[in-house]
Amino acid sequence: MPDTDFFSVIRSQRGVRYYKPDPVSDEDIKRILQAAVWAPSGSNKQPWRFIVVRDPAIKKRLGELGLEGSATARGDSVVAPAPKEGPINFNYAAEKLPVFIMVCMEKGGAQRRDILRGGSIFPAVQNLMLAAAALGLGTRLTTIWHHKDDEVAELLGIPDDFEAVALLPLGYPEEPDHLGGSKRTPAKELTFLDHWGRPAS
Repeated sequence: MPDTDFFSVIRSQRGVRYYKPDPVSDEDIKRILQAAVWAPSGSNKQPWRFIVVRDPAIKKRLGELGLEGSATARGDSVVAPAPKEGPINFNYAAEKLPVFIMVCMEKGGAQRRDILRGGSIFPAVQNLMLAAAALGLGTRLTTIWHHKDDEVAELLGIPDDFEAVALLPLGYPEEPDHLGGSKRTPAKELTFLDHWGRPAS
């Protein structure tokens, strides 16, 4: 049963790599996207657009571009081979996943992806991921395919005044993956009071 207590949902969220092929309903996707657009953005410009991908051929190609991007990032010319068995991995069997959501952002005057512009898009991504977790669904924020930006934009028909920012597979976690249980450093060990290095009580 999905847990909708806010802090329990936050605690349950984690990056999921393996998914069941079970379908995700249109109604759940609508709820998740509505949560995303409730996020704040600079001057309330709401620079986001969302592409819901269900077409198996497009999902398969997105997985391939992710693998190619990963190889490029490692400096390899060959994509790592698929595992011979095991649960559905979002890159190697992307066509079997229920759905992907590509989050896009309006470019505006700046052409760079930087941390300041990210402040107007990543709150929406986080809302999306938390809403998914509240419904018992797993997600994973992926960006490695940025090494193949042009191919991704052409595949999804993204216009020149927008850019793809985050690709999220969406589905029910498959063992060995699950929601919750990720180890995190306690906040008190990462927090200072008034000055860097001064422990907070």
